[in-house]
Amino acid sequence: MRFLVPAILLLVALVPASAQAGILTFGDLDCLGTGCYGASDPMAGATLQGLAPNAITMASFSFGHGFPFSPGVGDFAGSDQIFVGSIQTGFHDGYSVSAERVNGPQTFTLDFSSLLGPGDSLGTLTLGIAADDFQFPSLGQPFTAMVNGVFNAALTAQLNSIDQGGPRAQFFTIGLDPTIDPGNHILTLSIDQGGDGGDGWAADFLTVGVTTTEAVPEPSTLVMLALVLAGLASPRTRGRGIKARS
Repeated sequence: MRFLVPAILLLVALVPASAQAGILTFGDLDCLGTGCYGASDPMAGATLQGLAPNAITMASFSFGHGFPFSPGVGDFAGSDQIFVGSIQTGFHDGYSVSAERVNGPQTFTLDFSSLLGPGDSLGTLTLGIAADDFQFPSLGQPFTAMVNGVFNAALTAQLNSIDQGGPRAQFFTIGLDPTIDPGNHILTLSIDQGGDGGDGWAADFLTVGVTTTEAVPEPSTLVMLALVLAGLASPRTRGRGIKARS
C-alpha cells in the first residue's frame, strides 16, 4: 500500500490557473526632465499588458517640449539622454548638434523578474517606450532595434514609422514573443541608428507588462484523489468463515 499513494499522486492533472497581470515602469514620467506632461497621463490610450506578439498600441496624445536636456541623478540608465547614431557623420536636427548628445546604441536593461512568482509561466510580454524625436520618414536615418541580442523586425518597423517632427514624446506599446525570455526575466533593449547617424532621439521611460499563469491541479482530479486517499486510509477487516452449528 505504501507504494500506491505516490503512484496516484502522479496522475493528478495540472491545468492553468486564471491569468495574473503586472506592470513595471522604468524611469520617471517627467518628459525628459522638461515637465511637458503636466497633469496628463502620457500612457493614456495605450494597452500596457496582454498584447499578442507584434501588436502595437499608441497613447492618445504626444507632447512637444524644449531642449537640450540630460539625465538627472537617479534617472534610469538610458532614459532622458539625447542619442545619435553609433557613427555620426551628419547633422540633421537640433539634437544631433547638441553638446549633451552621446553616440548610440541606446541600451536598456529591464528586469521584470519581480512580476513572476514560483511556478508562474509567462503568458504575454508587452514592452512600452516613451519615444522622443524619432523622425525617420522625414530625415531618412534608419533605426534598428534589438531585444535580447536578436533583431526585432516589428519594433524596428515601428520606430521607423514614427515621424515626430522635432522634440516630441509619445508613448507606445508592442507585444513581444514570450519565448524571447531566456528564463531570467530580463529584457535587454538596444536601439541604434544607421545612415549618417545624424538624427537625434531619446526615450523618457519604459514599461514592461506581463500576464502569467500558474499550473494547479484540476479541481475534479483533486476530488477523486481525496476520495481515493480516504478509502486507503479507512480500516479494513477481513471476513472469516464461520461453521454452522447443527
